[in-house]
Amino acid sequence: MSESSLRELGMDLLEERQFERALAVFAEAVRRVPADHRSRMLAARCLAELGERERAVTSYHACAEGLLRRDYLLSAMAACKLALDLSPNERRLRDTLIRVHSRAVRSAPGRAVVPPPLPPETLYDGKVDTDLMGLVGEELSNRAIEVLAAPDPGGAADPNSRPPLPLFADLDRDAFIDLVGRMNWRRVRPEEVVSREGEPADHLCVLVAGKAEVTRQMDGEAKTLGFLGGGSIFGEIALLTGAPPTATVAAVSDTEVFEIRREHLNAMAKLFPAVPQVLADFAQQRMARNLMATSPMFQALPESERGALLQRFTFRALQGHEKVLVEGEHSPGLFIVLAGELVVQKEDPAGGTVTLGVLREGEVAGEISLLTGLRATATVVVTRKTAAAFLERNAFHELVRSFPHIRTYLEQLSDRRLKQIGEALRPAEIIDADELVLEPEAA
Repeated sequence: MSESSLRELGMDLLEERQFERALAVFAEAVRRVPADHRSRMLAARCLAELGERERAVTSYHACAEGLLRRDYLLSAMAACKLALDLSPNERRLRDTLIRVHSRAVRSAPGRAVVPPPLPPETLYDGKVDTDLMGLVGEELSNRAIEVLAAPDPGGAADPNSRPPLPLFADLDRDAFIDLVGRMNWRRVRPEEVVSREGEPADHLCVLVAGKAEVTRQMDGEAKTLGFLGGGSIFGEIALLTGAPPTATVAAVSDTEVFEIRREHLNAMAKLFPAVPQVLADFAQQRMARNLMATSPMFQALPESERGALLQRFTFRALQGHEKVLVEGEHSPGLFIVLAGELVVQKEDPAGGTVTLGVLREGEVAGEISLLTGLRATATVVVTRKTAAAFLERNAFHELVRSFPHIRTYLEQLSDRRLKQIGEALRPAEIIDADELVLEPEAA
């Protein structure tokens, strides 16, 4: 049997809860190919199910060490996490996580590199000649642990071949280890939804291994936006802003996922007060990259200039019911929605207010008042917690002087919006209209 065939057989046995037989198959797969750490991890699970908790921890630890040696940091973390669930105070697991963290921050600017300690010597060499699939009971357990606890003899990976871990590398060492112990790990089956568009979410996800599809409802049907692989992170913006996800993520193949829930972060913040800011900074950087890649305002500029331009903006976390533009007052600056939404409203002479439009991700507000110098004749209100990039008035005028392409884009956008406003209000009401912002016309 091939390595993949053995693993498939073991998975079938695992589904049938035949843990002893599955252990024999997975251990045999590792005996034949010591670098098959997926089988090693599944064998550790079988040992745990059979009540062999200490041996399960030993197998998970050997798995983590092998994955770390090959620079599969997320999978090494997953092996440590599963072992910590069985033995939360295991020192050797903490030592391995320290080395994972050291590898992750190796390229981080401003941090000293701590040489990783040597792994502890093992009592097992893995040299078992017997086919393990014919064994049962104590003999199987004894032979299996010799194979599963033995080190992976493969060569070390190039330390520069994979980038440092996103988000995790930004945490201090002790906060990182604490998070690994708290967060959830789960296996997701093909077609199972991990995160659903429009539904409230209180967690972010990290794909450890596998593949997921990202879709969004458009014109009544799901349209594929792209695919995510191991190392991808999603949900951090929804977690930070409270806005529901704008897309659905579903597994395409067997996928492993870390879930970091709000309750985990709240608990960590009591011990490590810097953690919320680390998450906020990470989310802001992600939103900034998305904005530069998708916003029409940035598309007119060379890609090399976009980062410097965005640095002129500041990040603002806007609260629900907050008014960012007030009718009768000058706009304080230019707003670009990163996540969440803003509603544009105007006082109705007959009483009450009229909703003129909703601004969502990538759209701007405040440009008409800034370009014309007129006072706002509408109010823009935050409907729920929203993240925005903000450029104050003086900086805006410097921006459009330095980047004529941006001024042209905003003037064209303002003209389109004023024409749309004219369809909704009487001409006398739009003579000095400036901040009435609607969604741009479809291309």
